[in-house]
Amino acid sequence: MPARLLSHRHALRVALGALALALLAYGVLHKAPSARRRAPALPTHALAGTAVTLAQLHGHPAAVVFFASWCGDCHVEAAAVARFARSPAGRGRVIAVDYSDGGSWRKFVREYRWSFPVFGDPNGTLGTAFGIEALPTTVIIDAEGRIAQTSARVQTVASLASELAAAA
Repeated sequence: MPARLLSHRHALRVALGALALALLAYGVLHKAPSARRRAPALPTHALAGTAVTLAQLHGHPAAVVFFASWCGDCHVEAAAVARFARSPAGRGRVIAVDYSDGGSWRKFVREYRWSFPVFGDPNGTLGTAFGIEALPTTVIIDAEGRIAQTSARVQTVASLASELAAAA
């Protein structure tokens, strides 16, 4: 083979290798977890249950469940959230936020027998501060009061337990 052809093939291999490394680095860096940011403050008044602050939770991870009564998937996960909140792993670790619901939260909370703190977010301000884009969404707060994880999916008892344990 002529030396010139071998030189071009070698250059092509080097260029393709560099491109592959660049794409790999971009994928790794693009998906790298960002530094945890402090969770926004909760409202001072609870719609149901006893109001709690993030400072009161310091040292313990918590799950902040954003829901609305009109959200079908919120109804799907509501019973699991209630079971988890009553379990030893969830006791004192679940907080709910009624996200822009328009006032139908009472029936929802009664239906699923939620006894943990439920806050209202009628204008979506708190949801925006937490970065909520869909319902249901659960935000896991770590023991230092920082957002550890955001899950825009239907939760189960097992997923809540796993996510809180990972944030401990």
